Amino acid sequence: MANVLCINPWILDFAAYNEWIEPLGLLQVAGALRAAGHHITLVDCLDRFDPQSPAPVSSGDAFGCGHFLKTPLPKAGAVAHVQRQYGRYGLPLEVVRGRLQTMQRPDAVLVTCTMTYWYPGAFDAIRIVRDQWPGIPVALGGIYATLCPHHAARSGADAVLCGPGEASALEWVGQVTGDTRRLALDPDTVLPAHDLRRNQGYVAIRTASGCPFRCPYCAVGLLQPGGFKPRSADSVLAEIGWCATELGAVDIAFYDDALLVAAESHIVPILRAVIERGLKVRFHTPNGLHARFITAELAALMKRAGFVTIRLGLETVDQARSQSDGGKVNPDDLRRAVAALGQAGFAARDVSAYVLLGRPPAEGKSETAELDSAREAARYAQGLGIRVLAAEYSPVPGTAEWGRAVAAGYISADADPLLHNRALYPCADRTTIEELKRDIRAGNRRLVLGRLEARKPSGL
Repeated sequence: MANVLCINPWILDFAAYNEWIEPLGLLQVAGALRAAGHHITLVDCLDRFDPQSPAPVSSGDAFGCGHFLKTPLPKAGAVAHVQRQYGRYGLPLEVVRGRLQTMQRPDAVLVTCTMTYWYPGAFDAIRIVRDQWPGIPVALGGIYATLCPHHAARSGADAVLCGPGEASALEWVGQVTGDTRRLALDPDTVLPAHDLRRNQGYVAIRTASGCPFRCPYCAVGLLQPGGFKPRSADSVLAEIGWCATELGAVDIAFYDDALLVAAESHIVPILRAVIERGLKVRFHTPNGLHARFITAELAALMKRAGFVTIRLGLETVDQARSQSDGGKVNPDDLRRAVAALGQAGFAARDVSAYVLLGRPPAEGKSETAELDSAREAARYAQGLGIRVLAAEYSPVPGTAEWGRAVAAGYISADADPLLHNRALYPCADRTTIEELKRDIRAGNRRLVLGRLEARKPSGL
């Protein structure tokens, strides 16, 4: 049995907010290693409830979400021009150093990294591990390592693990420790090691890997090359039940990219079982749902099962753009979905739509025309009575839209991943996009004020 340390590093960015963030990939790897017989320890640099350094609490926190502790930092050269305060989000560096100093030297260390432009946090984690235990084997994995393997090779890690990590991590741990083990269980029955984290009030669950759609701006096909693979309903239900009844999680965020695809054979049996078992949980959909799959019957089932945060993917109402994106959704799909959700009892405040801002212009369109299309999409969604969430475009290496962004000169193919940051608006004019975001926020406020006005007793 090898002793393996897993590290969920800090976020280094201009802004970060904990909206059901969980290192699900790392916990899946930890679960597989543990199921194979290894001993696993987790250092979670994003633990908001660490007694040595708890995160700030505000009245706006809800459903397990909230702010991280922020330590201001000088900006790296690639983003020195940005007029915003850069910082480390999560536990202070000295707290993590102290945590490592109290630990027995592990046999191997696994570090993850999600966003490509968050890599400085992973590099810092690897550096302090090397300071504490010189010569210890370290591997770096996660989304960043998969999309930017050549850049990740500069991290100081001994190995860069690309793609889904369960098998590669198990093999690597065997190589560096000499303790070679096989996973005897069906991978579908091995649950992520949620219990390694301090209770944050929520967990993230993925009911399927991959996605059947291939949007040009999305990297899911690169990260999950095996295609769309739903888990068994029994496995998903076991995970939900374990997290709710044993780990004390009330809020569950679905990390799926296609939660409602093949609903009758997948999510519907899961939700019916949740209801039958009387599990008291609240479900959230931060990744967005495909509006076209929401029927009156499914909306009613979602309401009964405990969904409280419904986010729909709209992206655009430009039909040519929508078709080039794969034709996932059109305005009529959104209208029907919003009506079905309303009939099921969801309040307008429960439902919102993502609109994508700042993409490289479609062929034959200008940046202005591209943003005008986004403005039209936002007005359409708000006209249905739901809030709009501005999703700023981030160029993702390896995607079709990355190729167009590089060809158009918006970003260099070998750019520092810090420049992938959506906060930089790499493919749009900053002034114009900030103006559009202000317009969206104003439209959302008008919706809230309108609902408050409608609640006033007559005669006031």
